[in-house]
Amino acid sequence: MTTVIVRPEPDCSELVDQLTRQGLAAIACPLLSFAPGRDLPTFATLLGSLPADSILVAVSPRAVAFAHQALQRQEMAWPSDCHYVAVGQRTAHEWQAVCGQTVQYPVREDSEGMLALAPFMAVKEAQVVILRGDSGRDMMAKTLSDQGAQVHYCETYRRQWAIEPLVSQVVSWPKDTIDTVVITSGQQLAYFDQLITLSGQHWLRQCRILVPSKRIQDQATGLDFDTITTVDSVANSALVHTLLRLSKTGLSDD
Repeated sequence: MTTVIVRPEPDCSELVDQLTRQGLAAIACPLLSFAPGRDLPTFATLLGSLPADSILVAVSPRAVAFAHQALQRQEMAWPSDCHYVAVGQRTAHEWQAVCGQTVQYPVREDSEGMLALAPFMAVKEAQVVILRGDSGRDMMAKTLSDQGAQVHYCETYRRQWAIEPLVSQVVSWPKDTIDTVVITSGQQLAYFDQLITLSGQHWLRQCRILVPSKRIQDQATGLDFDTITTVDSVANSALVHTLLRLSKTGLSDD
């Protein structure tokens, strides 16, 4: 069993290392890197203008890290009178460490899980700021807007994709041993599908694919991936646990 890891660095290499220590073979396939987002210069001003009980949402540790760096440059602290909501446990813990506030997160690490949390039970006229990359969480924003919230996107980072440099590498992957692919976002899934097409390695669609949510599971089904496992988390610890379980049961979910 060899697993291809499709997620950004440094998480990609960290997951490969964790799997290797557990005796599982893995190949790193980081399709993208990151740069500061276009909204960072005005982020401190936006944060300072928010009324009490506004809701701040972070979609990843990366969104938190870039936003916090921007506030540090402005010598500004995170507000103490807002609600903090993170997409998952890791993001919540890293955000709480730098903001000093309580950060809520759902058991189900996706937009639907976040929307079920208490801060979103009555959002009419509430101000909601979503810290994200150059795209993402459109469904969440639409749902909140439909309920009367005023939603602001804050692009704290932007993605830089690297498809072409990986094409020749994919051709050299060990076709007979790769049977699993881990993909941690819908955008990465779309680009990985493009990578498969460009490299001519269509057999990769027959591998088991691990994804973090039902939404991405549906996307994978639409791209003709046949065997899909939903992990309900993007944390490396959860992915390692699932891959170990699958390795011991012969890649069966039964």
